[in-house]
Amino acid sequence: MYLNHRLKKTSRREFLLFTRQLLLKASVLTICPLRLRAMDMGAPGLKYLDASCALLLAEVSRLLFPHDSLPDKVYLDVVRDIETDMRAGDSTGMLIKQGMVLLNSKVGGVWQSATLEQQLEALTSLQHSEWFVYLHKRSIESLYRHPQVWKLIGYEGSSVEYGGYLHRGFNDIDWLV
Repeated sequence: MYLNHRLKKTSRREFLLFTRQLLLKASVLTICPLRLRAMDMGAPGLKYLDASCALLLAEVSRLLFPHDSLPDKVYLDVVRDIETDMRAGDSTGMLIKQGMVLLNSKVGGVWQSATLEQQLEALTSLQHSEWFVYLHKRSIESLYRHPQVWKLIGYEGSSVEYGGYLHRGFNDIDWLV
């Protein structure tokens, strides 16, 4: 009743803003959190990141690119790629560690104990920082070159080794839709 009364008195602009907020809240509720815990992160090959840092990076990557049907392993592969960047010896390690401290301070404590709304608010406030830009670009590159993600979106992979796309899917662009 209240909603009907409220909608009758609103302008089109207010209605669109209300709908946008409602859809945003609904989409946040559908985000599938990582099912791992820090003790599960004893993944081999992580030399520069401790378990809680690796878990935080994987969770942030999932929040940036939520795919409910992707297993946690795919997001852990993003963390492994970050670890590879840290091995290169440039400033990536310092950037990651400073970002972790900043992110924990934005949620007022420990990232994993913050609510989803607090986490999203913290990420939004950091979206122009060097740490966020790096993590965003690294997540895109790592996730969308992963064969499991290709299966999810229906991409068949490279066609060069099969003679190119001319005779193998040139007119079949339904994976892009």
